[in-house]
Amino acid sequence: MGTPDGHEVAARRLLERVRRRIALNEAVGIMQAWRDCGQQEARDDLRTEHGAAGQQVEADRLIAVVNAEARSRADPDAGWD
Repeated sequence: MGTPDGHEVAARRLLERVRRRIALNEAVGIMQAWRDCGQQEARDDLRTEHGAAGQQVEADRLIAVVNAEARSRADPDAGWD
C-alpha cells in the first residue's frame, strides 16, 4: 500500500487528467457547433490541426473565447432558477 503522500499525488494527477478530458470534450462540442460537424470529425480536426500536445492548449483557448463571449451578453436563462 502506498504512502498517504503518494495517494495525494496520484489523486491530484487523476484530477488533472479528468479536468483535461472535460476541457477536450467541451472544445469538441464547441467545434461541432461552429463547424456543424459530428463529434468524431471535430475530435479528428482538433488533433490534426494542433497535434496531441497542442490540442489541450487549443481546447483551453476555445473555451476561453466562448466564455468571454458569454459573459458579454445577458444570460436569457438566468431568471429560471
